[in-house]
Amino acid sequence: MIDLHVHTNHSDGTDSVEELLTNAEKQKLEIISITDHDTIDAYKEIEDNPKIRKKFKGKIITGVELKAIYNKKNIEILGYGIDYKKIKIYKIDNLQQIILDHFEKIANKYKIKYDNNITIDSNDGNIFGSCVFAEGILKYEENIAKLQELGEKDLTRNNFFRKCESNPNSIFYFDASKYIRTIDEIIKDIHEAGGLAFLAHAYMYEFENPRQEIENIAKNTEIDGLECKYPLFSEEQIEEIISIAKKYDKYMSGGTDYHAKNKPNIKLGTGLGDNLCIEKDFIQNWLAKVLE
Repeated sequence: MIDLHVHTNHSDGTDSVEELLTNAEKQKLEIISITDHDTIDAYKEIEDNPKIRKKFKGKIITGVELKAIYNKKNIEILGYGIDYKKIKIYKIDNLQQIILDHFEKIANKYKIKYDNNITIDSNDGNIFGSCVFAEGILKYEENIAKLQELGEKDLTRNNFFRKCESNPNSIFYFDASKYIRTIDEIIKDIHEAGGLAFLAHAYMYEFENPRQEIENIAKNTEIDGLECKYPLFSEEQIEEIISIAKKYDKYMSGGTDYHAKNKPNIKLGTGLGDNLCIEKDFIQNWLAKVLE
């Protein structure tokens, strides 16, 4: 069994690298990929402390999850088999604070209650403005009705980024196109670092026509593969994206998007309510290209 989409506390997960590898060993996983957001620090830590690597007897595919812009929407691209010393990581100083300030201006405009002391705290995995802001407003009962009146329904800490920050139809939409690189630039960066580029969790984006957009990406970009197995995909979505991958001759991958305490319902290796079981054979046709 494999899991090619997991996060540590180097981005927005809560497990340390050592805890994650220990957990992966307990789960008897054969292959994992640590795919932290816009950072490869987990691999630097493993290199600096080889004892950590011994916690997990399986294989590790070097990975990263990079933000990208596609048609003015925020999406993510998974890079597998990258040389982590060569991959370009673009970090905008204080970008999450800029985003948080943007949300607060919107809240003031619409008289949405929030705490003045909302802060981004990397020590507990709260590195994204969307997460801390969502926590700050959703704890007030009076905000729920106000948000629904404004068309912002069924919001949670974990979906605020997709449903609001990345959604042009939301009052909270933040146009990140001047801060984040395009899908074509990110794919190029991954290729130049020797890796393969995969579209992450495509059905999680606010696409009006998901199949059409996935096909457009598969057909019109240099993407190598699609993440086809994901705990929040329906069986129909999994079947559909597998058919798209086959149609355009793209590789397939899968993973849980494990974040430990920040997504407590998602288990490493098995997903939501043990709804994932990804066998090594699923990636056999590209495995040799990316193994350490």
